[in-house]
Amino acid sequence: MGLFDDAKSNSSLFLNPVALDYEYQPKMVPYRENQQHFIATCIKPLFQKRNGRNLFIFGKPGIGKTVATKHVLNELEEQTDDILPIYINGWRKNTPYKILLEICEVIGYKFTQNKKTEELFQAVLPFINKKALVLCLDEVDKVKEIDILYSFLEDIYNKTIILITNEKYWLDKLDTRIKSRLLPEILEFKTYNFEEVQGILKQRIEHAFIPNVFDNESLKNLANKTFDLGDLRTGMYLLKESGDAAELRQSKKIEIVDIDKALDKLNKFKIKSSEDLNSEQSSLLDLIENNQDKSTTELHKLFNSKISYKSFKRRLDDLKNAKLIDFEEKSLGAGGRVTKVSLPKKLNEF
Repeated sequence: MGLFDDAKSNSSLFLNPVALDYEYQPKMVPYRENQQHFIATCIKPLFQKRNGRNLFIFGKPGIGKTVATKHVLNELEEQTDDILPIYINGWRKNTPYKILLEICEVIGYKFTQNKKTEELFQAVLPFINKKALVLCLDEVDKVKEIDILYSFLEDIYNKTIILITNEKYWLDKLDTRIKSRLLPEILEFKTYNFEEVQGILKQRIEHAFIPNVFDNESLKNLANKTFDLGDLRTGMYLLKESGDAAELRQSKKIEIVDIDKALDKLNKFKIKSSEDLNSEQSSLLDLIENNQDKSTTELHKLFNSKISYKSFKRRLDDLKNAKLIDFEEKSLGAGGRVTKVSLPKKLNEF
């Protein structure tokens, strides 16, 4: 028997593995119908050639902000050619120039070479203003020099600007001139409850796998683990990896042993990523582990007050971007706000 003979068979458990991509667009996004209606309501004035309402969306990672918003933009694109929807991820396009290049790509403007940021904006502005615009900046907190928003708000005629972030208090950091022009509606995406997590995973299973591959006990076990972690992206990962594990066993069912193997793989990946840290980062991570829920200011004093707070904050941001720590903004009332730092939930706590 050849090494790849079994790969030619049609006995795969997977029907459509793309459905396990977190940003896969199902025909209906479950449990986010109210949020989608609210997003659509902010856009609707554009159909009457009036300015739409701007929108600030926030909530924890992996709870459907991006998927729900993209679903609305996709439906908008199918409904009319008079409104131009543009989605931009601020993690990938994190400067005004990169954002404008992405807009150029969408509208088909080719003459970008040798143009500076302001020149590029002025060049594309007449094309943008031929239609109404819905501009969505996802992970907007990752964008450097966010003053580009001022130009969008001032110079684009009919628009709705949608800003998405995990950071509840991000708006408070904006320049007053931008805030006074933005005046957004606020939409919070709350964490899914257990029944919703289970329902979403069940829907993805129906799209991704052949029928009856999961028994109820295995699905409930996986849903429990996903719910405890609070991030649906992990659930999608576990579905795919447990399916792969079952196929390696040549099993027709995905069982608890396969989910355990998927969890073990995820744990090892997490451990490996933390081992890649340099000695200073490891020391900082140890400090945070021993001082859970301290503020960034308190940690700065404990770690090394000889370096500037700004430099220290950059070190914390690096750990956060590696998903090794979490930030939580807390209000002190009239006393302002404080950023608390903690380790994320560990997978071995399931």
